[in-house]
Amino acid sequence: ARPSVSALAVLVACFLGGEASANTPGQVLVLDADSFEAAIKQHAFIAVEFYAPWCGHCKRLEPEWAKAAESLAPLSDGPAIVLAKVDATDEKNANLAKEQDIKGFPTIKIFRDGVARGQDYTGPRVADGIVSTLEKMSGPATFALTTEEQVKAFLARDPVVMLAVFQRGAAGLSVYESVARNMRGSSSGGLEVNFGYVMDAALLPDVEKPESPAVYMYKMFDERVVRFESDLTEDNLRAFVDSHSLPLVAELDKKPESRNILRRLFEYRAPKVLAFVDYRNEQQRGEIKAALSEVAAKGETNFKFVIGDSTENEGAIKFFGVSPDLLPAVVLHDTEADKKYVLREAVAGEIGAWLGQYGSGTLEASIKSEEAPKTNLGSVKVVVAKTFEELVTASKTDVLLELYAPWCGHCKKLAPIYEKVGEAFSADASVTIAKMDATANDVPDARFVVKGFPSIFFYKAGADKVFPYPGDRSESDLIKFVKTHVRKTRDEL
Repeated sequence: ARPSVSALAVLVACFLGGEASANTPGQVLVLDADSFEAAIKQHAFIAVEFYAPWCGHCKRLEPEWAKAAESLAPLSDGPAIVLAKVDATDEKNANLAKEQDIKGFPTIKIFRDGVARGQDYTGPRVADGIVSTLEKMSGPATFALTTEEQVKAFLARDPVVMLAVFQRGAAGLSVYESVARNMRGSSSGGLEVNFGYVMDAALLPDVEKPESPAVYMYKMFDERVVRFESDLTEDNLRAFVDSHSLPLVAELDKKPESRNILRRLFEYRAPKVLAFVDYRNEQQRGEIKAALSEVAAKGETNFKFVIGDSTENEGAIKFFGVSPDLLPAVVLHDTEADKKYVLREAVAGEIGAWLGQYGSGTLEASIKSEEAPKTNLGSVKVVVAKTFEELVTASKTDVLLELYAPWCGHCKKLAPIYEKVGEAFSADASVTIAKMDATANDVPDARFVVKGFPSIFFYKAGADKVFPYPGDRSESDLIKFVKTHVRKTRDEL
């Protein structure tokens, strides 16, 4: 897909007080339960954001959504794409949100040709990405190619494309088109995989002239051409695209052709295996990539494999707690359990056996941790990953814990207030006020879910329960919160 923004036509109306105003190009259409059905029927392609006014993610999306509408408005040389939004928390819209299965915010749905059931949009949430993705989704599901020049250009447009041969009116063509249409915008499928077809089998390159129908995947990596061999059903074809459209080992770089592959790869829930190698050592790079490819080709795991130049991925190396002097390194990141396993000073011949230990349950997770402070006598105790159990979950006292990021403006603003909270309880032996840098330390307990900074939790030692702090970040509210939970602990004991 092209990284630049390609503008398409859009006519967007803004509803005020429930009555339609004149269409205003570049604006987001505001819908509610009364106007929704009419808007869906009026516009052949409409993307609707279901939002909550209090949602931070929605607030970040709002200017991008508006900017995308502005970018789409100026020209009228393509199908109109309408951007709209619905306040899903408004009681008036409660039934509409339920009908559309809105469970989180923001949720974006795509509606086509008046069909009332929307398709989930899981693409980019920045303006240029929204525009380029909607451009593709609103276009034709498949491309009919009739010349060698068209086929050549089609194969060169993306790292992965689907190309088939069908006779006019063939039943399989409707299945092919349906998969192409439904996979656009899906989280696991071929958002960036274009589907083309020919009626003349002689136009298909690099394959023996097949009988119609025949379906192939053409790739710019690994095996050049892979033929679809199963019965032509939607489920089978989608599974084929999902399983073959990523490289055995993807390159972790900033090249445009890698961007969409990496995005799709990291969307998978499967564990990721990332190797960090100094690319100036070409032999070492080749050996480690070959070792990863060998494991991937066996198909015995659902791992997704990535290799990157350690000199260009210092942020990722720091995130996984890998010391630069212990490279090359291989990291296995179990994103579901949020556990990381690190093989430092990796040797190509040992990688396969090391990954095998994960499958057998004998691989020990690595924990990123700062060193504990030599003295910890302040009113706010400093916790690191290595001391998390000792000072928090195995503590004999209740604990108020702030998980912060040093660069976070809200955290900096909270720091002097939090110190005062610590001072307020410095003489209370039943509670500890503590903090931990969650960017330099893993959080070993999954109950402490960091959704933003700062995140504050109260741990009740006697009950082994964790309570997120929901209130205002004022000294008085924090103190009240601690006293309330400490009192409950005492009463229960």
